[in-house]
Amino acid sequence: MPILVTTPNGTVGRYLTEALRDRSDVRFLVRSEAGAKALGKVRGEVFRGDVTDAADIRGAVAGVDRLYLAHPFTEDQVAAETNLGLAAIEAGARRIIKLGARAFSGDGIVPDAVTSAHDTITERLRSTGVPELTVLQPDRFLQNFLPAAASIAKGTLADPAGPGARGYVDVRDIAEVAIAELLAAHPIGGEIEISGPQTLTLPVLCERFGAVLGRPVRYVDIPLDGAWRAALADRGITPQVIDGLQGLYSNYHQEGVAGLGDGVQRVLGRPPRSVEDFATDLLMPAVSGT
Repeated sequence: MPILVTTPNGTVGRYLTEALRDRSDVRFLVRSEAGAKALGKVRGEVFRGDVTDAADIRGAVAGVDRLYLAHPFTEDQVAAETNLGLAAIEAGARRIIKLGARAFSGDGIVPDAVTSAHDTITERLRSTGVPELTVLQPDRFLQNFLPAAASIAKGTLADPAGPGARGYVDVRDIAEVAIAELLAAHPIGGEIEISGPQTLTLPVLCERFGAVLGRPVRYVDIPLDGAWRAALADRGITPQVIDGLQGLYSNYHQEGVAGLGDGVQRVLGRPPRSVEDFATDLLMPAVSGT
């Protein structure tokens, strides 16, 4: 069952790589030599290719039976994922595990570019009649707070998601669900919502972080204003992507309290990892290393 893993160095993909690096039937798609080096030693094949190049795509999917499909939120995300997925199906792939996003619910939600991109890709894949399609729909990643380790070490966590409560999820759980669906003889399939075990506001999340770290951590709200947009632009983020992120964060504000997903329990037969698990295993080493 040859497997193709896209974005193997990504936030979720790196955990798939770690779990699958000793398998000979896995192909890892990277864009550059630097990406290949970042993978480290793997038993399977490392395929260098550009997801915007049709010939590279055909080479990447040749002989593949199962595909883990993911791509960062960029201007070319829809084209990249759709072209990869359709090429894989045309080449004979029977199973696609797509990394998507949890849908918003409630009054006042306006379609945003981030979740809409996932919806568009999913519908295009479904329209082809792919035999086995699993769409992972996780809530916000706890790992997204790791780049703020230096600030957390000084006692503050700044974030623009607002006052609502979410089921923050440890990305390791997303990866384990993806691997289970990739390798299963009979995958669950369909849409699988993935969250942590509880909905938490950002101030409570900071309290949980602080309890593990042994120091107070205070939440600082970042307004979705011109200064926020300018800071992202200074990091080289394009206006289109900034607009998409603003729409996403606005929906976080509007939704209030998010529902919890049962995907970890349903697929893996265990509860999701807690915030304390994440803080102990990953945040504490990151803070200690700052």
